[in-house]
Amino acid sequence: MINWPALIKHAEDAELDYVEDLQAWESDSERCTFDYDESDYMIDSTGAVFSLVAKTNRNRVVPEPTGEYKSLEQVLGLVKAHAAQADFCCVAKLFAPSIVDAMAMVKALNSQDQ
Repeated sequence: MINWPALIKHAEDAELDYVEDLQAWESDSERCTFDYDESDYMIDSTGAVFSLVAKTNRNRVVPEPTGEYKSLEQVLGLVKAHAAQADFCCVAKLFAPSIVDAMAMVKALNSQDQ
């Protein structure tokens, strides 16, 4: 079970996709039918990692738990790389007390980038 919000990390790309909740995931047909690479994954708000390669018979992606977890430090490292790629300043100073707070940074950064 995914604890929302979640982030999608694409292989060899620092950009992160923020997914608010199950409704946001299911309503985005492009995100749900994308052909993800085996190295792409989703991280939920507890740090749990999900594979994104399994699909239903309707060609929709079904995130499956891998049994792996990312620590706050690892998630924050991904957020910093995401912010640096988007040319935000003072990336080294980014801090979050929790994974949920780190994910909120991605949401804020993505909304500023649009």
